[in-house]
Amino acid sequence: MKHQQAVFLQEMGITRWQVRKPTLFTEQETLKQLNLAACKLLVICTEQDKTHPLMSSIIKAFAVDLDNVVYCSLAQFEHQQGALPPLIWSTVGHVEIASDCQLLHSPSIEQLSLHRDAKKSLWKQFCAYQQ
Repeated sequence: MKHQQAVFLQEMGITRWQVRKPTLFTEQETLKQLNLAACKLLVICTEQDKTHPLMSSIIKAFAVDLDNVVYCSLAQFEHQQGALPPLIWSTVGHVEIASDCQLLHSPSIEQLSLHRDAKKSLWKQFCAYQQ
């Protein structure tokens, strides 16, 4: 279930079912709810993007402390419930989010490092968010 659908159901007073024996479902372990309490930037990316040296450089350019960044996969994001941080960056394509969040999107970090125009586009999106 996508995040936006979960929020919609939650607003209607419909709660999601809880599995009594989650150990029977190994996929559930990888889709745990994220702790977004102190998060200022949520990055939806692959494991390769997360560990790429350019990732930390971009986050520093955004003036966000690395301790306030949470990384997740697309599957984790789609199963996330509750409030999201105001800024979300996706390197895995366009994702659907509520209108109260700002979404930045870019190609993978590997592609971003090779294409100057992609970097410019990401920076323009961030600057538009700052205004």
